[in-house]
Amino acid sequence: MSDPTAQPQAGEHDVWICDFADPDDRAAFARLMAEFAAEPVSASPHLDAAHFGRVADDLARRAGTLVLLAARAESEQTEGVLIAFEGYSSFGRTQLFNVHDVHVAPAARAKGLGTAMLEVLADLGREHGFGKITLEVAASNGGAIRLYRRLGYTGLDGVPAAAPAGVTYFATRKL
Repeated sequence: MSDPTAQPQAGEHDVWICDFADPDDRAAFARLMAEFAAEPVSASPHLDAAHFGRVADDLARRAGTLVLLAARAESEQTEGVLIAFEGYSSFGRTQLFNVHDVHVAPAARAKGLGTAMLEVLADLGREHGFGKITLEVAASNGGAIRLYRRLGYTGLDGVPAAAPAGVTYFATRKL
């Protein structure tokens, strides 16, 4: 991306590029990722905020990383995080974003924050000539699957309502 300091807009929600040099952004990232790790879909409760503080160090040094943070306009704290990495489609001969993690705090779910982060990512991708976004989603994460379908991600058709534990689906959205 040519301007990693650009601050995207997302309507009624605030979505911004995480600045790991900013103590508030860094703390919010670590808190939200530890919260995500502790959820049943992630099954990694042993990964705490200190671990994700070290992840923040790693990501800050890694080229091709984009971390978005988000909050509802009426909220006083950061409530969402999205981690994406730049990649390349050899068949499509185009750059892509691969979404590695998306998490919205439980109190902010079903209020459009996940949609806002994914739409900002899509806008940034289009702005920089990317051809698509890819992601994986746990079969047990029905809310995320519904969101991705609604936003036009393909590869999730025919996904059963009750899938076996440990199953992951791959989805793509053309930009």
